[in-house]
Amino acid sequence: MSDEQQKSAYGLGRAARLNLAHEILNELAETGRPLDRILSGRFRHLQDQLERRDRRDLETRVRSVLLHYRRLLWWLKQVKLAPNMRTMLLADMILNAKADIDQLQKLCTGAHNRMDMMRKEEIAALKGLIGKEINAPDMSEAIQCECPDWAEAGFKQAFGDKFGDEMTALNSKATSDFRINTLHGDVQTVQDSLAAQGFKTEPCALSPIGLRQTESGGPILSETEAFRQGWIEVQDEGSQLVALMVGAKKGMQVADFCAGAGGKTLALAADMENGGHLVACDVHSKRLQRAKTRLKRAGIVNAQRIVLENTYDKWVKKSKGKFDRVLIDAPCSGTGTWRRNPDSKWSKDENDLKELIALQADILKSANRLVKSGGRLVYATCSLLPEENEQQIDAFLKEYPHFKRLNAKTVWEERIPAPYPGQSEDFLRLTPHQHGCDGFFACMLERD
Repeated sequence: MSDEQQKSAYGLGRAARLNLAHEILNELAETGRPLDRILSGRFRHLQDQLERRDRRDLETRVRSVLLHYRRLLWWLKQVKLAPNMRTMLLADMILNAKADIDQLQKLCTGAHNRMDMMRKEEIAALKGLIGKEINAPDMSEAIQCECPDWAEAGFKQAFGDKFGDEMTALNSKATSDFRINTLHGDVQTVQDSLAAQGFKTEPCALSPIGLRQTESGGPILSETEAFRQGWIEVQDEGSQLVALMVGAKKGMQVADFCAGAGGKTLALAADMENGGHLVACDVHSKRLQRAKTRLKRAGIVNAQRIVLENTYDKWVKKSKGKFDRVLIDAPCSGTGTWRRNPDSKWSKDENDLKELIALQADILKSANRLVKSGGRLVYATCSLLPEENEQQIDAFLKEYPHFKRLNAKTVWEERIPAPYPGQSEDFLRLTPHQHGCDGFFACMLERD
């Protein structure tokens, strides 16, 4: 493809952006890769052709389909049109972007880098959506709230009559939160530095080390002095709070057992003032490799990365009883992060949930061996389902009675000045509806 063709395809045209949105949705359906990785790959490949406006429009268009996924399926069934990414995108244009058939036909001409022409049966069916709203009285509550079948029972068990409110919040726009690297500065200093470059923030409501972006536009975070110097990290407020609840301190031996790309590892290192010994473990070497870059930029020197062959890696047995704090940020369904990752709710089912629950139990069974006498084990997920949280802990405590549950409110007050926001003192649960951050669960256990 020539430069001229690329510019005409991706530089300005609404029709080309719609076609690209269709390609992204198809790639999502065919590969199962996370949406954010697909978007970043496309944007990187087309960086010379896409303006910021184009990127914003593309992401909005794709996310709109995913945020209204179950309702779009319902409407397509009503008008008897086979569901696929093309028909869902066109239906979303009518129901949410308020496009009409003539506009869609002009966008779908089959020309270079445009969607194929609309078929007669598509036109006839989609006319039935003109003038309709995305919500319909005949829809069930779960459909209106975009809750997949496999998660509905768990959410209703957890939230009862607040089910609708919680699900609506999980369909809302995610916040942009940042954690201050306290090794290099405080909240006010970093906020002032960002403001001087036109990046507007305010202190987070609960996290004493968090900032939240208040205005879109301005510079990209990675272009700010604060980011380049390692003073700030992208991290949701809820994730910051979970890391603080670990209670890591200077001189301790601390293990981040499912460290991934190191988000909470960085927070733990700052709590430890770069002292003691911090081990970041994971079975995914590529994720830990990304953590290496982040640790270097943040100026972390007390962290060691260990790639585990499996959950029961021999390193765990060798390190039995050595750690003051062990954080298990367990692999989970990610239901608490649906507002950031709306694609994830449609890429899982009941079998995936069962496999995750079994994996979490295995991780607890292995990682608890690392905790020394009097040490703490912190089990956390970004899920809001009881099967992955309270029920997981109850089962663990029955099998391992030498651990006891700590009072979550007491642990919170040891580290965080804001009033305790939880409804239960057995564990901390954070939700977008109640706390304005991603959904998280954390339970603090102590070895007798």
